[in-house]
Amino acid sequence: MATASVLRVIDAAAAPAIEPEAWGEVLAGVVRPEFAVDVYFPDREDLILFGHGCAVASCRRRGNNRPGRTGEKWLCLSHYENWLDAGRPALDEWLEVDAVLLTAWKRQLQPCAAAGCPRSRCSSWWCFFHRKRWIDAGRPDPETFANDAPDAPVGEQECEVPGCGFPAMRRTGRLCDAHKRTAGWCRYKGTAGDVDTFLVLLAGAERRLVPHYDFTALWEPVRSELRFAIQQRRDENRHALDYRRVANAARFIAGLHVGSLLQRSERWWDAQLRAMTPGNSASPEVAFVRYARLELARLRDRAYQVDPYAGDVWLIEALGIPEFAYQAERTISFAEIDPVWLRELVKRWARWRLRAGASSPSSVAGQVGGIKKFSDFLHVCGEPLGSPEALTRELLEDYRAHVRTLRYSSKYKHALVGALKVLLDEVRANGWEPRLPATAAYYKGEVPAIRKNLPRAVDEFVMRQIEAPENLARLPTATSRAAVTMLIRTGLRTIDATRLPFDPVVMDAAGAPVLLYHNHKLKREAAMPIDDVVLAAIRGQQVFVAGRFPEGCGWLFPAEGRLNPGGADPLPGGTLRRQIRVWLDQGEVRDARGQKVKVTPHQFRHTLATRMINNEVPLVAISRLLDHSSIAMTEVYARLSDEALKREFESYQQRVNIKGEVISIDPGGLVSEAAWMKERIARAKQTLPNGYCGLPLQQSCPHPNACLTCDHFLTTREFLPVHREQLAQTDRLIEEAVTQGSARKREMNEHVRLNLVRVIEGLESLAAEDSDED
Repeated sequence: MATASVLRVIDAAAAPAIEPEAWGEVLAGVVRPEFAVDVYFPDREDLILFGHGCAVASCRRRGNNRPGRTGEKWLCLSHYENWLDAGRPALDEWLEVDAVLLTAWKRQLQPCAAAGCPRSRCSSWWCFFHRKRWIDAGRPDPETFANDAPDAPVGEQECEVPGCGFPAMRRTGRLCDAHKRTAGWCRYKGTAGDVDTFLVLLAGAERRLVPHYDFTALWEPVRSELRFAIQQRRDENRHALDYRRVANAARFIAGLHVGSLLQRSERWWDAQLRAMTPGNSASPEVAFVRYARLELARLRDRAYQVDPYAGDVWLIEALGIPEFAYQAERTISFAEIDPVWLRELVKRWARWRLRAGASSPSSVAGQVGGIKKFSDFLHVCGEPLGSPEALTRELLEDYRAHVRTLRYSSKYKHALVGALKVLLDEVRANGWEPRLPATAAYYKGEVPAIRKNLPRAVDEFVMRQIEAPENLARLPTATSRAAVTMLIRTGLRTIDATRLPFDPVVMDAAGAPVLLYHNHKLKREAAMPIDDVVLAAIRGQQVFVAGRFPEGCGWLFPAEGRLNPGGADPLPGGTLRRQIRVWLDQGEVRDARGQKVKVTPHQFRHTLATRMINNEVPLVAISRLLDHSSIAMTEVYARLSDEALKREFESYQQRVNIKGEVISIDPGGLVSEAAWMKERIARAKQTLPNGYCGLPLQQSCPHPNACLTCDHFLTTREFLPVHREQLAQTDRLIEEAVTQGSARKREMNEHVRLNLVRVIEGLESLAAEDSDED
């Protein structure tokens, strides 16, 4: 394909034009000789480009399946199916005794069953020689025939199929019995007419099963671009590649007939990739093409000193903001924002926010995405917005009304309108576009409100099940068990916990363990005391990681599986959340109604804070422990605790006064709120042995130590045993008064006794009604 045209790099309108010859020289200078070949065969020990080799020693294929999903031994697809057919025996024993070499088309190479015969089988039992003798003998019992079978003639040469090892048949002199049978089948099918053609066909089929990277069907500079991409993946030593997926991607690129992967716009490539794998935008083929384009853009920017802010797609790592390297976003794309004047204005605004430290790259990417929605709205309503003067107040009102109709959360609707509001406000404040109308703005209160929810602490009934040792033991890996234990007992955010360094513990002056971590939300170092359970979990995880990565690993919780062979990546938060979801779904953790529960890792943080509030830990201490930015954040948990107590108060709603009358409260009315405030203050002010004081705070009690004769006395069923005991004591006092002839003492206690009888009868009637309802 001709490559004389100038390459258009990824949406970099201000980037210098790159001639194909010059770009080829750049690639030639960075691609090492080992990769600058037509077909690259990685070493078997290369976990990135080869993967785990098949555990069968004679097999050169890639292991794709792990028997039993445990251990470190893998099998290729053919041997894995062979192992399944054998009944899933112990892998080590099967490898030692029963594993056989498989050639293309899964042909099993086994010796002839006849005693002492070195030839390969062409059928279930025999070589060609013994098969004919067995048929001539009337097909007797194979085991009996095998013991008495005559010796077969053996050729002097080995089979010419690479890796076979069996002797060639004496008459043909080139193929063993098994491959002679396969060659005859190929001749019958018309795919191979003679031995030479068969050997070429077999070599090609076998080579496809061995990891390799073949770009011979491509042209320059695309061929060198893909060589550079796999070289970069190998050097990163982070995520494994599947050579078959790369081959599919190479065929897809060949069909596009582009002069370079950096040619055409980001929008064009997105459309092509969506068409490549419809409905699966996260396919490995799409991921590799995106990775290759990203690496090439990095190379281009370094080689030609391209301004990282010049294009319509910004590489975040080139912007010089290393403190946000943990964020998942790798690019910020403005390519889909129209018209052009709005796109350039958004780019200028985004650059200002990043340089001023007003937003992180992830936040800017989200805000730009919100403005893309506004651009899409303009296309839908047919408004070209050819100049800033066309951005009217009426158009902004229409967009706000449109956002309210969308089926999104209140938080996302707030973000959509809020991003546009912040853009317009800051553009006007900085004087970047004087042509904007003065009324082109959103005012205070016009951005859709966010519904504020209380913290979502996990119910204690559920937490007791989650924290049970036998339940924690069901987590799939040692890493997930240690991580969940730490989240529950420390309240760390998921990002802070999963990115802990290998040794995050120090001892204070008293010898107590302290956890050091980085608060990613507030961008600062923090410390918290930990208990012996967390310390034991950390030490156990360190032993596990050291065994997995003998050469060392920088993370306490490294990513699991074959995608992180070098230990360079920490455990992704999404992986941990998925493991917890599956763990709870497959287990028997249920709520009080018997329903399965859904718990996120961040809920453990809410639960710890709520527990401390309920245990009367000072707000200042909780704020320091959780490293909140302000005490106001911690006060939310105090509000949660008060709401929980209020719900408990309203759950029975009925109390009995001194006359035995039921006092009910409407849980939905304002009286409920006032009554709860009064009772909350009363409970804090004084505690009675048999109830609570219902007197308003502003009034003083005229009946000290005489609550049972006070009209403001209230009580509940939990004090029923106390009332009964006091009634018995009052009866004894009345008897003593009668004996002593004390009329005054008898009169006072009879009044108390009457009130006690009324209270007991009222409380017993409530208990009887509840039992009838049950």
